[in-house]
Amino acid sequence: DGDGDGDGDGDGDEHSIITCTTSAGPLKMHFHKSWSPNGYERATSLFERGYYDHSHFFRVVPHFLVQFGIGYTQERELKHFADSSIKDDPKRADLMPFREGYVSFAGSGPNSRTSQLFIAYDRAQNLGTSPWETPFGEVVDGTQETVRKLYSGYGDMPPWGKGPEQGPIRNRGANYIVEDFPLLDKFETCIVKRVASLTQMMEGDESTEKKVVEAGREGKSIERHIRVAAANNDKNPAIASAANQREQPFLTLILVLAFLVLVILLLGIRRRKMRKTGKSV
Repeated sequence: DGDGDGDGDGDGDEHSIITCTTSAGPLKMHFHKSWSPNGYERATSLFERGYYDHSHFFRVVPHFLVQFGIGYTQERELKHFADSSIKDDPKRADLMPFREGYVSFAGSGPNSRTSQLFIAYDRAQNLGTSPWETPFGEVVDGTQETVRKLYSGYGDMPPWGKGPEQGPIRNRGANYIVEDFPLLDKFETCIVKRVASLTQMMEGDESTEKKVVEAGREGKSIERHIRVAAANNDKNPAIASAANQREQPFLTLILVLAFLVLVILLLGIRRRKMRKTGKSV
């Protein structure tokens, strides 16, 4: 797993931390602007605008890659933004070979990057040789295990496997996946935190990200979109809901203990009565 430090980062370069809940568990990514400036800005902006929320990991090929990035938004301007292409960034030989956990764009040729991304598995070393595949981020904090757990039973896309095709995903949206590929995993929601430097990232308050990761570990689904502007957790219903859900097991334990104490007291009273009855006889 990536350690979040990255090669070739200057302390003054912007970074972003993307913290997501998914149907397979928590997922946290660290994006580096210095690695791929154009790719960094496009991917970070799409996550900030909720484009990937509830979208599926539609191509999961063990030991190769996980691909996603066809969102279900109905916002015309956001769709147009996601479908527009960006210019390639220079290749980064210093980041090669591709390693597990790298995040990059799934392009089809020069200047073809739009919204589709992939996360590399452990045998993707041949990737990254083209400019449109220059990585811009990495999976961190041990959450690569979530990526490894993503459902892969359908195999690659046709003709190499029996997975979903991109055309029907675009035309039919989530219904196509739900009806024909119901076991595929998906994003729930993501939050984004941009920081101006690695120093700020290490010193910053990461309590919001920690709450979302904890909610994902408990299998809790945060239904409302969490946006980067929601800096005040107390005013954010989604964060408050996740916190309340985490308190439920503790309250249940208190009730169970209270019940056991009551039972013990009742048994004690009953025994004392039986002793008195025995003495009177």
